[in-house]
Amino acid sequence: MRFKTILILIFAAIIVIFSLQNAEITDVKFLFWKLSISRVLVILGSFAIGIFLGILISQKRKITNNNNNKE
Repeated sequence: MRFKTILILIFAAIIVIFSLQNAEITDVKFLFWKLSISRVLVILGSFAIGIFLGILISQKRKITNNNNNKE
């Protein structure tokens, strides 16, 4: 396996372990909403959003670089 893949797997495992150790119910306030949900969902949801945004930014850079190379 490539180094980057191993690093990603280790980081994901650390996030999962950290999440499971923080499974208490917590209040989340955002603008006008207040939710009582598990911290695991908050942590993993934030992690998933971060991954999604990272992928989007990465793809945008690839597309921009490809368009610059064609011109």
